[in-house]
Amino acid sequence: MTPNEEKPQLGTAEAEITSPESSLIQRGFSPRRLFHSFTYRDYRYFWTGALLSNVGTWMQMIALGWIVLEMTNSAFYVGLVNFTSQIPVFFLVFLAGVAADRFNRKNLVILTQTVAMVLAFLLGFLIQTHQATIPVIMIISIGTGISTAVAFPAWQALISDIVPRKNLLNAIALNSAQFQSSRMVGPAIAGLVLATWGASSNFYINGVSFIAVIIALFLMRPNIPDHGDAGDSLFKQLKTGFMFAWERPAIRVLLSTTALVTFFGLSYIALMPVFARDILKGGAKGFGFLMAANGGGAVVGALAVAYLANVVRRDLLIKSGAIVCGASLMLFSLSRSFLLSMCILVITGAGFLVTTSSLNTSLQHLTPGAIRGRIMSMFVWCFMGMMPFGSLIAGAIAEKIGAPIAVFGGGSLTLLTGLSLLFMRSLDLVDKP
Repeated sequence: MTPNEEKPQLGTAEAEITSPESSLIQRGFSPRRLFHSFTYRDYRYFWTGALLSNVGTWMQMIALGWIVLEMTNSAFYVGLVNFTSQIPVFFLVFLAGVAADRFNRKNLVILTQTVAMVLAFLLGFLIQTHQATIPVIMIISIGTGISTAVAFPAWQALISDIVPRKNLLNAIALNSAQFQSSRMVGPAIAGLVLATWGASSNFYINGVSFIAVIIALFLMRPNIPDHGDAGDSLFKQLKTGFMFAWERPAIRVLLSTTALVTFFGLSYIALMPVFARDILKGGAKGFGFLMAANGGGAVVGALAVAYLANVVRRDLLIKSGAIVCGASLMLFSLSRSFLLSMCILVITGAGFLVTTSSLNTSLQHLTPGAIRGRIMSMFVWCFMGMMPFGSLIAGAIAEKIGAPIAVFGGGSLTLLTGLSLLFMRSLDLVDKP
């Protein structure tokens, strides 16, 4: 990194975007350049460790949703457990963003991953010994959610500390592909493990998977920027972050779009056990395959963003992705064929990932390193902070009038969000200095 990149000043995002290093971005990606970020040692460690850890995390999520459904036979409780694991993000992520800008991001992530590992082993033991109850599961889920809330802004901002800015877009997209690959692989493995060895095995595997990312983080040598306002008070740093976002129309639109698309367009995940068991009659294995299909589509979407983000306007990717995601969710809610539902979920996953990956990429591209942790905390709040409310409401609606109606409603509102973006000129600014 150049000295200016190591210590960017607030308000210099536009200068960074138009720097000479962006020439690669302007020419677009060739197939060879698609994986260019892997030439950096730390990014290889980062990507590989995160992939293994995320596979385990998805295995735990799938097993947890299934076991809660088996314990309670209630779609509402499935949504409630999802709510408790995600709600800490809503309350803590802004403080976590400040922490990502004040402290060593690498050490912060190592600490949170260690806590999550211990909780995964504990939950596996309690389920294996039949000591797990819904209140106990909820308490452990809250602890896991707190760990996630603290880790995510630092995790997102860490990418810019290990990859030069000229490859930042490529690295972000490949990181999204990694996460979505875990969505494809993790649920498929979880369904098989669940049916073969029982739910507790998924939690133990998840605990072991955290070791991979912890080792990777210890091996990394990130170039942590020297943030100019690190000596300011917590309140002043929070205010600086919010003012930076509020004063830029493009960032305001990107964040609000993230919140709406996530709230309406991702709540169906909490209801997948209901679709797999009661509507499509696929059982535990079918549950895993449905989630894998959705994750496979998301991988395709992430790679498309890596290749097209600087060839096709990012605002068009955001708009079209939201429209495709909403329309496909409506079709999925109407399907009663297992094979057709899998095919639709591929499209849903691709549409959602094209939207959210383009949103993430645009935000990081518009934000200087000195404040990136705080802006990423806002993205995480809009993304993960909306998920528990969407899951809770979807579970309540499904309990009263059925899961298909809940998913159809979420899909129609996602579609409406995408269509409304067609008339918003502010989003055009994401591709302009």
